[in-house]
Amino acid sequence: MEQKHRSEFPEKELWDLTALYQDREDFLRAIEKAREDINQFSRDYKGNLHTFEDFEKAFAELEQIYIQMSHIGNYGFMPQTTDYSNDEFANIAQAGMEFETDASVALTFFDDALVAADEEVLDRLGKLPHLTAAIRQAKIKKAHYLGADVEKALTNLGEVFYSPQDIYTKM
Repeated sequence: MEQKHRSEFPEKELWDLTALYQDREDFLRAIEKAREDINQFSRDYKGNLHTFEDFEKAFAELEQIYIQMSHIGNYGFMPQTTDYSNDEFANIAQAGMEFETDASVALTFFDDALVAADEEVLDRLGKLPHLTAAIRQAKIKKAHYLGADVEKALTNLGEVFYSPQDIYTKM
């Protein structure tokens, strides 16, 4: 049995990605905007996260960045799942993966600051219902934290960890 190409399926049976981005150009513009937002977030908060209020404000902005990252990651991933032989879909997936790695590396300072935060600040943040899970994870991470440089290096290797899967899907 031969695998059909995505182009051979009726349109109604394909992913409708227009809810995320209208086309590839819109997707690439979204990546650039997200990069700008991440850079601004870094300028505003790197080295400036100390108090409950600092973190509360940063979390509100970070939530919007994470939404952008989620949309970009999903849009980058979904087309390729329908046709691994399509070079355009592979390029979209690669752009999404590179962005996710770059974004994660750029935002490691926030996790570092959260792990280093005063326990009282974490406890207050943990009482906010929308931050309970994030603070619980930060407290767990605190016990296994390897330091800012090591954590950043591991985050930077994110794409490498997915190489076997990436190679397999292209075979």
